Amino acid sequence: MNHSATRAPLRVVFVGAHDSSGGAARALTRLFMMLYNRQEELGLDLTMRVVHKTIDHPAIIGGKPTRNRREYARYFLRTRFRKYFPRKKFVSNNTLLHSQALHHSGMGKELLAMDADLYVLNWLGNGTLSIPEVGKLHNKALWQLYDMWMFSGAEHYTDENRAQVGYTKKSRPGHESGPDIDRETFLRKKRHWRTPRPILSPSTWLANEAKKSTLTATWPIHVIPYPLDTDFWHPVDKKASRVTFGLPGDHKIVLFGASEGTRLPYKGVDLLFDALELVKQKLEPSGLHDSTTVAIFGEKRDPITIGGLPVVFLGELDNEGLRAAYSAADVMIVPSRLEAFGQVASEAHSCALPVIVFENTGLTDIVGHEETGLHAKKNNPRDLADSIASLLADDAMLARFSAAAREKAVRLWSEDVVAPRYAKLLHDAAPDSL
Repeated sequence: MNHSATRAPLRVVFVGAHDSSGGAARALTRLFMMLYNRQEELGLDLTMRVVHKTIDHPAIIGGKPTRNRREYARYFLRTRFRKYFPRKKFVSNNTLLHSQALHHSGMGKELLAMDADLYVLNWLGNGTLSIPEVGKLHNKALWQLYDMWMFSGAEHYTDENRAQVGYTKKSRPGHESGPDIDRETFLRKKRHWRTPRPILSPSTWLANEAKKSTLTATWPIHVIPYPLDTDFWHPVDKKASRVTFGLPGDHKIVLFGASEGTRLPYKGVDLLFDALELVKQKLEPSGLHDSTTVAIFGEKRDPITIGGLPVVFLGELDNEGLRAAYSAADVMIVPSRLEAFGQVASEAHSCALPVIVFENTGLTDIVGHEETGLHAKKNNPRDLADSIASLLADDAMLARFSAAAREKAVRLWSEDVVAPRYAKLLHDAAPDSL
């Protein structure tokens, strides 16, 4: 694809809260760098604007946007009013992040002054842009989904069906009390985001969730997976990798990990721990019950034992460490209750590691059941334990899944495959093309 010979480069600004902190930021930076390194051949002129910048790159602009005196006074008065005259507390069983995006940050005015052809809106968090600020950009926006916030209320993930019915008062779950911030946020989005704009989802599951929302049911939705540098994410020596982490060379290694280790409930570590209580007994027929170790990355703490199995913590790992961890393991478990895509699973596959997931999230786009891993029944620890035990006990299956995982990663997620698809969507999404 070479657009430069036919027209001026498309000026695109990627907008997000972070460039490196968390899974969404890692995905954003991978997408941006993939395109930036090919921007001339793809007919693009790219900039990234984030609030929290940690990467030293000339095309990444960081820092809080500036507000004029009037804007700051309005923000100050509104936040102080809420501080000293608060409403009743919002209470919900959904303890995951909620973002109301109430207050103008000043970022919207700055972005409009850049006069880009297209703004790619990524994970915004609570203070990157207010909902009305997004509305002023919206005729030039393309949404890149990382979770469910864009088409839901204030929730970033939810298993309720309120978006499908438009967040009516009757649809509010009984476990909530206080102001209905999810309904308020959803209705503000409907008021300010009137023009359907293209949405890009990394998985079929998340795209289908967006199609169910009364906000985005008629919006054009495309599915393109997050890219991987498969030249970097490849298997390295298993024996040496185990030595690096002090893992036993003669054990089967079960791997789990997340950016915050075991601290995020929607990552399903409690379901994994429940499954591990059953795994040792299920491994007895294969003789692996005394030669299986569980390794967890994302936090550092003393080893523990679950269900008679030793569990060791590898700490926070950089990319080289993650590659070594994937290479050291025999199988990875990604037991998320809700997951837009799951980069740890695609990275693991690229390192030839089979993965076991639940059947109800975007992870099923990555893991082919009985092809590159296994799907356990939704949030079912017993079925997860059965899957772990059966895969560990079958070396032929492990080898077959391992080879297929690496082949799938190169075929579907390598940058050379994803970049032209993504660039075509950017050109097609520009207002002059719609």
